[in-house]
Amino acid sequence: MDAIGPKQIELKVHGLTKEDHGRVPARLFATKLKQLVNALEAADTYANGDATHDYVLANMHMSEPTALLAEIPRVASNNGQSAIPVFNDAIEGIKTNDARVSRLALVVRRVGLLTGGAETLFGFAEVRTAGSNVVRIDDFLRRRARAAREAAKGSWYAGVVYGSFDGVLDYVDLRGSLPQIKLTLSAGQKEIDCICRREDIENLGEALHHRVRIHGRAIYSAADPLPMRVEVSSIEPVKSDPDFARWKGSFRQFSLDWEGDA
Repeated sequence: MDAIGPKQIELKVHGLTKEDHGRVPARLFATKLKQLVNALEAADTYANGDATHDYVLANMHMSEPTALLAEIPRVASNNGQSAIPVFNDAIEGIKTNDARVSRLALVVRRVGLLTGGAETLFGFAEVRTAGSNVVRIDDFLRRRARAAREAAKGSWYAGVVYGSFDGVLDYVDLRGSLPQIKLTLSAGQKEIDCICRREDIENLGEALHHRVRIHGRAIYSAADPLPMRVEVSSIEPVKSDPDFARWKGSFRQFSLDWEGDA
């Protein structure tokens, strides 16, 4: 994976299924690229009071539809701030549904358009920026953006917490930089959506269809008591049948005299 510069941003679009082998309609890819540029221009306007940068193609790959954009000033003497950190800030605001949603309202709206069609017209997309930062543009982010726009309120907790979840790992999609898994919880048999890091891939193969405990950042919506997504930081196997025989012979009988016994 090539390094991304501080004023570069990469878009990669994945097909609906694993069998698509990177086949994505050209019109759809062009639409997603345009929507990304629109979101960046909104972020640029927020950061600098006006659109002070252009976004030009720096590279393209066809095996997996990918475009690398470079952010360049419209005027050589322009010292405006890069829009890319603002774009990333809006993404994080959408995921956590915090005050950034209202502060970056136009950027949030443009990101919402970028997520349109996820899991119906295309599988998911990835936006990569400097520092190995990868954002997954998928149905989760689409639903999160809609909730942010509508400022939906419900009876459950809305926000982000770090926690652990016990269950059976039932599904793994290794495509992209953030592999997706589905965990069926031991309590209640409900399924939750999770994403992992590339370095977890070896553990994922061993854990498939087995009981595990995952730890990570859980993102909740007020509409449901379960997290919409868990961003996994670690996965550990759980023994389903604990071996109590190992304690045999480790204890001896004893008696206690309690004061005040009748």
